[in-house]
Amino acid sequence: MKTVGLYEAKTNLSALVAEVEATGEPIALTRHGVVVAELVPPTPKVSPQRGCLKSPDFHLAEDFSKDGLGFEEFYRSLEDEPGSEVAETPTPYGP
Repeated sequence: MKTVGLYEAKTNLSALVAEVEATGEPIALTRHGVVVAELVPPTPKVSPQRGCLKSPDFHLAEDFSKDGLGFEEFYRSLEDEPGSEVAETPTPYGP
């Protein structure tokens, strides 16, 4: 890593920033030979992807559909589960 004294950095800041931008390598800034700061290129911001299926950590187990049901059949089988009618039952609240 290149090191530059603070006085030199102050007088040549634009050139140092251009160097970091061009090379991507950080530059250490020193005061009396001791590193006190670094000029580093910005890290690219990665926006999070919504939904677990878009996550790089998401994986589907190989035995997910071991009973042979496709997604549609699996979804329809959930309709027969106890408590599935809750979302369709009118709430007792209100006028």
